[in-house]
Amino acid sequence: MLTINSWVEINTQNLKHNLNQFRRILSPGTQIGATVKSNAYGHGIIGVSQVIQQQTDWFCVVSLDEALELRRAKITKPILVLSFYFDQIDLAAKNNISLVVYNSDQIKQINLAAKKLHRIARVHLKLDTGTSRLGVGETEALKLITQITTKLKNLRLEGLFSHFAASEENQKFTDQQIQRFNDFVAKLNKLGINIPLKHFACSAAALVRPESQYNLIRLGISLYGLWPSKLAKRLTSKIYPSFNLQPALTWKTRVIAVKCLNPGQSIGYGCTYKTTKTTKIAVLPVGYWDGYDRHLSNKGEVLIHGQKCPIRGRVCMNLIIIDATKVKNVKINDEVVLIGQQGKARITAEDLAGKIGTINYEVVTRINPVLPRIMV
Repeated sequence: MLTINSWVEINTQNLKHNLNQFRRILSPGTQIGATVKSNAYGHGIIGVSQVIQQQTDWFCVVSLDEALELRRAKITKPILVLSFYFDQIDLAAKNNISLVVYNSDQIKQINLAAKKLHRIARVHLKLDTGTSRLGVGETEALKLITQITTKLKNLRLEGLFSHFAASEENQKFTDQQIQRFNDFVAKLNKLGINIPLKHFACSAAALVRPESQYNLIRLGISLYGLWPSKLAKRLTSKIYPSFNLQPALTWKTRVIAVKCLNPGQSIGYGCTYKTTKTTKIAVLPVGYWDGYDRHLSNKGEVLIHGQKCPIRGRVCMNLIIIDATKVKNVKINDEVVLIGQQGKARITAEDLAGKIGTINYEVVTRINPVLPRIMV
């Protein structure tokens, strides 16, 4: 009998393949920071990190909580917190975790915590080159760098980084951001300041703008075998013709009920679908609680016995109903694929994203973290 309603399988060989594809195009000495924030983009932060720990140089996370979770799971590689932390700063120093800084209060707090522990804390300064989110401009960045390097003895300025606003789609603006970053690095060089690690490139930039790789890239969406955009995929094929990605994630569920409906019967909440002929439906124990978007109502498809079957009616909190008329011998407990391949048929995260007007990042990241992630 069923024990879980739906689950996610992660192909470990595909994870390693994708990481090695990037390793192949990087200059010697350029490091990879595997970005496993937000539950590894829905793929499972602990399982993914354990699988690729030997292939990556760094792990990048969004918060100190995620970093500490990795340390508890015996992940020993360097970890960088990219965005935020609120307390327990001392635990970052104790656990060899590098922190982002973008204001003077942060560096004072980190320095004080490290001083009490008789340790040196490592920080990466975030320069805002145009995304206008986190980070500081050149003038403030110089002030912070001066503070760190001349006054705060328990801090080590390990890295300088920035973040692209549109490397997947707007190359002109990307040019401007790269130029601002390079100009700032040149200014530091003139002042005799050398920051060991410089990083800017996400998956898209690492592929289509090799000059932005510097000596560390932050590999995000493409680690999981997904393309940042159609344009990035097209440009990559010109720059690296043999480069390819393999999606790592398959999302599955099982049939819990099968029934036949007569012509003219409505299906689901709101009666948004009415049968026009005798219809065999299958009910699946997955819904928007699991992360299967409600906007896929009457739009989405699933795979049963290698055939695409459309969703009929609205996606419910815990159930969806599909038209399985063309599937022979469909029965309770049959395996169903929501994202992935079954036989020769495939449903991708991009397929679902296109139907609901979003991006593949959101489709996989919003799969409920409570669902099991199984490494296969």
